[in-house]
Amino acid sequence: MPRNRFVQTLILLAGLGFITYLLISLYLPSSRWLILGIDKHSGRVRMVEQRVTYLPPYRFYRLKFEKRDGYAQRDGIVRITSQEGVPVTLTYRLRFGIAGDHIPDARRVVEEGWNAWIRARVGEAVAAVASQIPIEDLLSPTSNFNTQRDPLRQTVARHLAQSGLKVTAFEIARFEVDRDALLKAKRAELRRDARSAPTRVAVFALDGADWDLLSELADDGRIPNIKALAKGGTTGTVQTIQPTVSSMLWTTVATGLTPDRHGVLDFADNAHAPIESTTRRAPALWDIADAFAREALITSWWTAWPPAAKNSIFFDEPVELVAGAIHPPELAARVQSLIVPVETIGYPQIRRFLNIASNEFDRAIFKGGDTDPVSIFRNVLAKTWTDHRVALNLYNDQRQRGRDPLLIMTSYEGTDAVNHLFAPFHPPYREGVSQEGYRKYWPAVANYYSEIDRLIGEWINVLPRDTTVIIMSAYGFRWGKERPRTPPNGTAALQQHRNPGVFIAYGPHVAPNRGTHPLSLFDIAPTVLTLLGLPQSMEMPGKPAIWAFHDVAPITSVRVVSYGEFINDRPIGTPAHLDATRYRRELQAVGHLSDPSRSLQPVLEDEAEATKPAKPISPEKYGLYAYYNNLGVQLRGQGKLKDATEAFQQAIELNPDRPVPYLNLAMVLFDRQDFTDSNEVFLESVAKGLPNAEQYFCDFAALYRERDAPSRAIALLAKGKEMFPQSYLIAANLGSALVQSSRYTEGVPELERALGLQPSSTEVLNNLGIYFAKKNDYARALDYWNRSLSIQPQQPQIRQAANAARSRL
Repeated sequence: MPRNRFVQTLILLAGLGFITYLLISLYLPSSRWLILGIDKHSGRVRMVEQRVTYLPPYRFYRLKFEKRDGYAQRDGIVRITSQEGVPVTLTYRLRFGIAGDHIPDARRVVEEGWNAWIRARVGEAVAAVASQIPIEDLLSPTSNFNTQRDPLRQTVARHLAQSGLKVTAFEIARFEVDRDALLKAKRAELRRDARSAPTRVAVFALDGADWDLLSELADDGRIPNIKALAKGGTTGTVQTIQPTVSSMLWTTVATGLTPDRHGVLDFADNAHAPIESTTRRAPALWDIADAFAREALITSWWTAWPPAAKNSIFFDEPVELVAGAIHPPELAARVQSLIVPVETIGYPQIRRFLNIASNEFDRAIFKGGDTDPVSIFRNVLAKTWTDHRVALNLYNDQRQRGRDPLLIMTSYEGTDAVNHLFAPFHPPYREGVSQEGYRKYWPAVANYYSEIDRLIGEWINVLPRDTTVIIMSAYGFRWGKERPRTPPNGTAALQQHRNPGVFIAYGPHVAPNRGTHPLSLFDIAPTVLTLLGLPQSMEMPGKPAIWAFHDVAPITSVRVVSYGEFINDRPIGTPAHLDATRYRRELQAVGHLSDPSRSLQPVLEDEAEATKPAKPISPEKYGLYAYYNNLGVQLRGQGKLKDATEAFQQAIELNPDRPVPYLNLAMVLFDRQDFTDSNEVFLESVAKGLPNAEQYFCDFAALYRERDAPSRAIALLAKGKEMFPQSYLIAANLGSALVQSSRYTEGVPELERALGLQPSSTEVLNNLGIYFAKKNDYARALDYWNRSLSIQPQQPQIRQAANAARSRL
């Protein structure tokens, strides 16, 4: 009896196993999945389509794919090599069906598994094409290889057809290069290029330095070293971009990329923490130099700390002294002995720069608080002297040890702090400026710039003769009659910055030149790379300033799409960071950030309205002028255009130097469709110092475009471009008007110029993307739209357009 039960149990279990096997072998059709089985012996394919299908596991190799448009879709990764032998990982998306009713290579599919088999087949096809393509063309989104993918798709389709697959779509999502292998390949290419022998470069950043002030100080004999370098070398003007935020501009100098590319747009990151290297998304000059065995010495430069370049030397951060910010760490003890504590700077040191008494110094330090100009200047001086002493001492020490840094970059940012604090009191004295402040601070600007000149002279004495010295600023400052009348008092004072900055180059490779040449902020990095014997990357919009040198040529034999493709080391971990509270407070003190806790000061009318002050007239005459001007405004509102014209003309006769009646008259003439005279009167109002003139240019042009007169709008904006060549607003509107008039050869470069003036402009990026999409250049369109979305993600229409462009690649 027990024996029979045992047999019955075995039979029951066998029956259950058989039923389970049958159920496993039965597959239901699905609208979401494409299911098929490959006969392990014959290779015949059985599809699960409209009915339950039997696929016994002993016979069929079962596959399940996501279904798209009736075909199987599969994402995958293959590893290929470029023409130079650099390994590249390719992520792809394949959409396919079965060409016939069987797979010729069924045995290998079963033995290797589907993933390995399809990876090998796709890899063979892609490698047949990619192995003939240089690595730069594989990585560049605008290369012929990436803009014309049909040959690659056809090769993949033909190769997989031999294995029984019908390819309906093949898209490459991205390439990822082996960074170490690519770096090794580029180093080998540079060794083969005789012109890649590096020279030594020293870049000294004088934040906010302006040619007007430097010329004045040079004539007065206050900056003999800078004057000698300018006279013996070549000079230029650095065209800046807006807004003039130091962290953004100096990171642009260091990377050669637009702000939307390098990622630094403000003084703080998204978490409101001080900007450091962790915010920067692209390698800087020191990272590139270090990767190619050109050691660097970097002091107090924006986004340099914490460093990623392991073989170079770094010290300090901008704004405030961070004594522990030193790399390599073994130099910390030496650095500590060189630091100038702010407490050691007393009245004897301060009196060299300011005209204050001892008791005034004590009152400022002990009772004035952090916002007192004397206290702020004391901190600036301590940081200036510390940064200089440490950098110069470490450079001499490294040379004695046989390590010779080829790239030296030192930032003397105190110049802009002194500009903001003491420019109102710089001689000559002007009405409206505090007499007490003038007495104390009138020598501050000249004395501090003279001290910076002395420090640069010390560098010149120790640098080898073959060094190319560059002194520059990323923007200028308003001097002369335009300079501010009060120091910062809680408001951001970035409007006191102006275009252009200064550029001085001196050294054995520099071609002395008496003229002053313009160059872009984006040209600095390519110029420094050329001097270091390195190529500029294809993503850098600038060009080397070859006009400044007589025996230095750009490296063209080695192509680099983006240094970020193979230089992407993480910054070191360190406890040394800027203190967010002190950082913000010091930026507020020098007018780089607004301080909501302090009262705002009204802007004086003569500063806000005119660059050319009107001649004074009697109160009675001014009252009569204002009467006729206001009467004209009233008459225009009533539609009495002829009477309004006469009223404005009478106002102009009474006060001919005031720009407002000219502007009002231009509007009336426009209403009367007297467009030529309207333009002439409007331009005269601009010449008289019309405030916000750039916006009025765009407003008048918009009126012309509304009246279907685009040629008049373009002509007016072109005149505005002549008068305001660095106006982003005019450039963007002129480019848009030209493109809408199908004048693409003029409009697209103008839009690109506008983008250079304001790289974070989503409007210009979107317009350029639309233009290239119309030309079926979807790769470039997608590039512009992706940049726009990285700045402002909430753009549903642009995101939709970007997705559509991506599907067409």
